[in-house]
Amino acid sequence: MTSIRWMAFPGGSIECSGLAWLDEDLPYLWRLPRRAASSLPDGVLRQMRFPSGARLRLRSDTSELRLRVLYASARPAPELDVYVDDRFWGTVSVPRDAEDGVVCFTGARREPKEVTVYLPLRHELQIAAFGIDGNAECGEPERFAREHPFVLYGSSVAQGIGAARPGMGYASILSRLMNTDHINLGFGGAGKAEAEVTGLVTQIDACCYLLDLGKSYGRQTCEAYAAMLTRLRRAHPSTPIVCITPIFSSREFCDEEYVDLSRHTRTVVREAVAERVAQGEGLLFLIEGQTLLSSQDCDGLSSDGVHPNDLGHSRIAERLRPAMEEALQAVEDRGEQSAAERTMG
Repeated sequence: MTSIRWMAFPGGSIECSGLAWLDEDLPYLWRLPRRAASSLPDGVLRQMRFPSGARLRLRSDTSELRLRVLYASARPAPELDVYVDDRFWGTVSVPRDAEDGVVCFTGARREPKEVTVYLPLRHELQIAAFGIDGNAECGEPERFAREHPFVLYGSSVAQGIGAARPGMGYASILSRLMNTDHINLGFGGAGKAEAEVTGLVTQIDACCYLLDLGKSYGRQTCEAYAAMLTRLRRAHPSTPIVCITPIFSSREFCDEEYVDLSRHTRTVVREAVAERVAQGEGLLFLIEGQTLLSSQDCDGLSSDGVHPNDLGHSRIAERLRPAMEEALQAVEDRGEQSAAERTMG
């Protein structure tokens, strides 16, 4: 039997991606800083404690990986998604009595591999330590293709709700497709563009900002959405912003009140973007959510008819990718144009 070498977390060669305030929040794996908790809306405060989209990353030749996980009593138990060399290995449940640690995988070949463990979408937990083969070697995980992550701010669809596994939210899938780190700031039912929240979003340096507030924006006028765009642009004048209108929900087939809400929230996003574009705003992109998941994609919805299932999240990621690449290419083109102008000057 292979001896296990335990190392405290954080520490050793394991990294945690997707938590912008990790260093100041530890031992909590929260998605927003603890110092801001008293100023946050209740819905955001409740869900910022869930590490949606966060990942543990390790490069090692270990045949086994274990985690010592702490969490409050919960039913069902939290689950972790394990990927090895970008291929899904399996999902492991986190029992409360795992004295020898949660076995993420065992029996792997003793050769260098990239390991990624996705943390739960809707459970609060802490990681106390990780364990690998006693004689295993570790190195830094593979670098992402871009220096900065994309930052997704929004509501439940953005958070990944409806996906059966932690690694199957569309942001996580898009991150794997593009080999780009990401930070998930989706808060189910609480994507309302409050100043306290958008101010925190602006504190994160990103390669791109994705705004998917969904129908949780409610019946607010476009003022809050427009103010969010203004604040983001002032803080990051050369970073692309991609605005997504709500995806289709099957409730739109028969619920007139829900249809009216859907029309309203889509109109808010369109008008806020159109106004800024008319004023000469660049690097601002509008994506119609119904091109990502439409009335023809009902099998991509979960049992509630509102949130995508794994199929739906996959389709959203695949269909969103070209728009993301276009937005990122626009930044590169601007940089090349500026460099050419300086050379000519």
